[in-house]
Amino acid sequence: MPRRRFTQADVAAMAGVSQSTVSFVLNGSAPAGVRISEETRSRVIEAMRITGYSANPMAQRLAGGRNQILGVFTYEKTFPRGGQDFYGGFLNGIEQAAEQLGVDMLLFTSARVVDGRRRLTRDGWQRLGIADGCLLLGQQEDQSELQHLLDTNYPFVFIGKRTSEGRMLPFVGADYVEASARQVSRLTERGHTRIGYAGPRGTDQPTLDRIEGYTRAMRDAGFPLRFVDVDDVADAADEIVERGLTAILVAPEHHPEELADELAVRGRHVPQHVSMLLLGQPLHPRKGGRSWSGFVVPREEMGARAVVLLSRIVEQESRAEGASRREPVLDDADYHQLLPCPDVDGATIAAAVSSSSERNPA
Repeated sequence: MPRRRFTQADVAAMAGVSQSTVSFVLNGSAPAGVRISEETRSRVIEAMRITGYSANPMAQRLAGGRNQILGVFTYEKTFPRGGQDFYGGFLNGIEQAAEQLGVDMLLFTSARVVDGRRRLTRDGWQRLGIADGCLLLGQQEDQSELQHLLDTNYPFVFIGKRTSEGRMLPFVGADYVEASARQVSRLTERGHTRIGYAGPRGTDQPTLDRIEGYTRAMRDAGFPLRFVDVDDVADAADEIVERGLTAILVAPEHHPEELADELAVRGRHVPQHVSMLLLGQPLHPRKGGRSWSGFVVPREEMGARAVVLLSRIVEQESRAEGASRREPVLDDADYHQLLPCPDVDGATIAAAVSSSSERNPA
């Protein structure tokens, strides 16, 4: 559970100086007759570095030390140049909740995207101080950066399930495990037993959760696991046909439309011969394309709930700083929220048929 955010008083205690001395160092000047030695200045700066404390001039001018601004930091580019906007649903939910709560949202974009990912640099830590707290989104996060935010008590919430060195980060995520397991059940109810999972076995949290759901449901049903690599969709289609699979689970980022096209070229049409269930919304829906069966990720609700959670964390910390004793505002369940992913009844699922081209029962 996140702890109280470090304050100017904490910096003063660590440096062994008065709080006013910390203020003078932060402001870069002291009143006439007050001299701050370089040794004292160095101790204060080192204490700020250790705690991660950053001055917030705007907040200092407001009652309660809060400026009613919450930040949004995305590890990948927020606004796409083509295809469906991955972040759009999240941002819509964030905006709606912020409006209802009466807070402003600040999008941090100054960190350059390098190799497809932004990083919270040392300058980034200072910039985050403008906001009372920050929402984090993305699939390419740096675990050490998230741990730094925990260690320095900066209020934040990750949109998407995340863990760090055995400690749960505050998050609002989608329950990919349960949703993926449910798709296997939908298929077994229609007579499918040869069900594959198309996609790499990566280490990002959504992939781990999807595979966990698939694995659990297949083992509960007593069926062997069948993983298909989709680095090359033509090779993947060949493997599906060769192994006689009658159903496939595929994540939206793993070329579902192209895979279905390649299966059709081989005489295996969706869903007549192979059912395909999509584990999330299509990233690049094709005009006039398929109506996918599977589940959807509740992105707008995730964004809205993340804003509410972050504002409550900030509120809890403000109460902690204003009183020696307080009633708890949040419990563990609040910090770690998983939302259900509704099923979609599209046109890519059908009852199982025996495979005439089955050659290898692997």
